[in-house]
Formats: sequence, structure tokens, C-alpha cells
Amino acid sequence: MSTTSTRPPALPGFTTVYRRTGHREFLTTARKRADFALGALSPDHVPVWDYLAPQAPHDIKDASAGAVMACGLLELSRATGEPRYREEALKLLTALSETCLTRKSPRADAVVARCTRNRPSEDGIEISLPYADYYPLEGILRVLRLDDIDRAIDLSTV
Repeated sequence: MSTTSTRPPALPGFTTVYRRTGHREFLTTARKRADFALGALSPDHVPVWDYLAPQAPHDIKDASAGAVMACGLLELSRATGEPRYREEALKLLTALSETCLTRKSPRADAVVARCTRNRPSEDGIEISLPYADYYPLEGILRVLRLDDIDRAIDLSTV
């Protein structure tokens, strides 16, 4: 099991699997991924498309990665009781809302812009992606309705 990633989507997954199984190795991996990703963030708190890119942290941004990471950090804070993960998640969500939302654009068919799908092939640079709209909303729900998050997000338990 790799302990770092060049992109953060595994963070919420490992944390959720830990919460559902209780196997601590998933929590350990989630913490390592979170700490790696947080260490790679630039001061603007909007991640680049790949934390190990040669131009990081000054490369093309990926707001979708930031949104996914924020949700994972909120879940990790809940699982560990460590407030620093929640604080960083709130910084990410704030940065996304201040710099990555589409505003008054005739081309805006989404909420979040500045997402990157495939930088190496120059496919989908600084675009909107469906999951980039989903994860900030999930993050807001996690902040506002922490006690009901399973019902609000995971309908399989209903």
C-alpha cells in the first residue's frame, strides 16, 4: 500500500474504509497521504494538478483535487480527533470559494472552475468537472451537519 500520492482522492477513501472497518492501517495511510498533500500545498491553498510535477507548486491548478482533499481532511479530523485537519479543510474550502468559483461567465455551466483533467496530454486544463461541483457541496455538508453526514452522503445506510 503506497503511503503517498501525487493526487489526493485516496484520502477520503482510506479514511472511510478505516471508519467502517476499524483497521488502523487505513487510518495510518490516510494520515500519511494528508500530511504529504498538505506539505505540498502552496500558500494559496489550491493544489496543483500533481504534487510531484516538476513545476509544483507553481504549475496548473486543480480545484477538484482541493475539493476532494477538503472532504478527506474533514473525515480524517473526525476519525482522529485532530482539529488541524479540519482547520486545513476549511482553508481549502475558503480558497476554492474565493478563487475557483465560476462567476458571471456566459460559459459557466458549473460551479467550480480551474480544474485539470489530464495535464500531460494537455486535455482538460482549467476547466469545470462534475465531481469538482460535488465535493465542495459535500464539504459544506460535512461542516454543517457532521452528526448526520452518513445519512446526508451515504444513502446505503438508510
